Amino acid sequence: MVKKFDVFMCEIRGGEKPCIVLSPNEMNELLPYVLIAPITNVKHNFPCRVGVKLKGQMGQIALDLMRPMAKEHLTKKIGSLPQAMQEEIVKLLKEFLVSN
Repeated sequence: MVKKFDVFMCEIRGGEKPCIVLSPNEMNELLPYVLIAPITNVKHNFPCRVGVKLKGQMGQIALDLMRPMAKEHLTKKIGSLPQAMQEEIVKLLKEFLVSN
């Protein structure tokens, strides 16, 4: 089963790119798609980016590029985010989505 904060390789634009699942587990169970944020090596100083080390390389979780992804495009699970990073993402998403 696909779970919130799992890290997957995803088929995006004809290639594979790592991504983080952001959708709640209840949604992940019932629907044929999940909400993801890609991990990119193109770094920007945006407040909605979270630094992450993946396979020995630094990158960013691009919360500004969240989108739905059909589960069939999730090709391989490569891990899960640590608790501290999960909490940082939740905090940033709240600020990003609930700002005045």
